[in-house]
Amino acid sequence: MAMATLAEHPVPKGIDPSLVIDFDYYSDRRYGQPGGIPQAMADLRDEAPDAFWSTALGGYWVVQGHEAIVDAAARTDLFSSGYMRIPARPDLPEPPKNIPLQLDPPNHAAFRAPLNKVFTPTQMYRRVDQIRALAVELIDAIAPLGEADFFDTVAEKLPVLIFIDIMGLDRAHFRQYRDMAKAAASEPDQEIRLKAVHDGSELLAGVIADRRANPRDDLISYLLDLEIEGAPVSDDMVLGYCKLLFFAGLDTVANAMSFIMYYLARDQALQERLRREPDKIPHAMEELIRRHAVAPVVRIIAKDEVWRGLPLSKGDMALLNYPAANIDPRVFDHPDEVDIDRERINHIAFGSGPHRCLGRHLARIEMVVLLEEALSRLPTFRLAEGKPVPMRGGGVLTVESLPLVWDR
Repeated sequence: MAMATLAEHPVPKGIDPSLVIDFDYYSDRRYGQPGGIPQAMADLRDEAPDAFWSTALGGYWVVQGHEAIVDAAARTDLFSSGYMRIPARPDLPEPPKNIPLQLDPPNHAAFRAPLNKVFTPTQMYRRVDQIRALAVELIDAIAPLGEADFFDTVAEKLPVLIFIDIMGLDRAHFRQYRDMAKAAASEPDQEIRLKAVHDGSELLAGVIADRRANPRDDLISYLLDLEIEGAPVSDDMVLGYCKLLFFAGLDTVANAMSFIMYYLARDQALQERLRREPDKIPHAMEELIRRHAVAPVVRIIAKDEVWRGLPLSKGDMALLNYPAANIDPRVFDHPDEVDIDRERINHIAFGSGPHRCLGRHLARIEMVVLLEEALSRLPTFRLAEGKPVPMRGGGVLTVESLPLVWDR
């Protein structure tokens, strides 16, 4: 598939100038305002149409309307996941693809099916006691202190340690794994991002070689035993699976949890209501994740086509901006507000179409458990006065620090 260089990405011919907008999804100027990234997504929604051309990062399409993004996610023949870099770097060799994410239908289904069996709601719920025990341990460790960086002490550790256990990796290397995952997803410097992906791939290749020789009861050993359409998987295929699980599993939920706790720290009335009505927590979690989706995704345009009036060209890059689509006022009344009394929360925080997030059932369990234990074990918490809550954009919207305080 042809991929354009930065120099080959001027504003597409025939596009209305009103559809040309500056938006850098890694380091956008809007991110630094009061309210951070959640407010920035609302501002972008108000300033820009459902789909537009961004002049940042060499130029790329941004799709952010709810109807438009659902359409784009379903059109895998046009919005291909075969290449996922903004800006495009055709000068660099392509590593093994993330499987099944970077496979389009019809090949995608055969490679996704083995993971569907692992990440069912039933299979994930079997881990609820493990998840709860770890949540209690982490929260009880900070409760007597009256203050903590909640990201560093709880939100980062809870889902990541669980996922490390599922994959069969070593908890002792937690910090190394996290640094790689964070850099690969949200580091503005592309060279640093690419190095993190390379280093993570080398690490995983070493683990795969070890599991070939010494199988264990873990996800990587399970993958090595697979047959896809009657043929055994290669080590490169398993590496593709592991890269997807490693880089997605070690970053997205930690940040979703942090954005949720950031919101609750500023809405203490909602905190108190959920303490009084804990049965509301699962429904409230869905509404909180709707408003604080963290995972835009990158696609490449697979062929020339006029789509929704826009002149898409083969090789153009595109961003499906799910965080903005989840606050579309045509789908959600008062979309910028967190309203846990909404009867129907038809969010797409976990994506749409055939590539919808594999780990969504595990993520939901982890976020509900976190809220149940944090709200039952911590008094009313609030943002620490005078301390910033730094955020970054990128492949995963990121909270870098979340300083909270509460009365001991």
